[in-house]
Amino acid sequence: MGPEAPQRVLVVDDEESARFFLTRSLRKAGYAVDEAADGAQAVERLTDVPYDVVLTDLVMPGSSGLDVLAAVHEMDRESVVILMTAHGTVENAIDALRRGAFDYLTKPFELKELLVTVERGLERRAVERENRKLRFLVEKGAELPAEGRDDEGIASARRNFEREYLSDLLKKTRGNVTKAASLAKISRPNLHKKLRALGLNPASFKR
Repeated sequence: MGPEAPQRVLVVDDEESARFFLTRSLRKAGYAVDEAADGAQAVERLTDVPYDVVLTDLVMPGSSGLDVLAAVHEMDRESVVILMTAHGTVENAIDALRRGAFDYLTKPFELKELLVTVERGLERRAVERENRKLRFLVEKGAELPAEGRDDEGIASARRNFEREYLSDLLKKTRGNVTKAASLAKISRPNLHKKLRALGLNPASFKR
């Protein structure tokens, strides 16, 4: 198996200097980056290319960042949308969070803050995908007719999936159960219970 393709990011900002800085910085960080000068151009790109992350300014002439957010949700709800906003439009950015944006950055922001936010968004998307796989596995077992259901096989597959999934979370968080529980969107006590049942020791994942 060859190396994985870099994750794709679309940068949307009407300020050329801002686009240049963001595009160059994200490419240096290993992402495949396209850019759009306004919301309308961004929507055109979204119809042709699936993006892992869309980083868009909130206030732009013509189509706004909210229009971009709506277009992303219409075409690919799995894309992570991060808004960029000035201090005076933070309330609008919070409204965007209610509409499904992952997070917002207040200008001016540090490069480190940008990269951490992008990484967090991608991690959450990965967790949500794994959760959907797990739900599908459970639902698939529940839908099988009694005479054709291999309860033992389904239970074993689910257990193996949970072990791999939680092991991956613990690796990412270096054994931090609180962070792992947050990523998995379950309570810390419930995660501890699952870990004990699966024979996983968080301490063994610390580096």
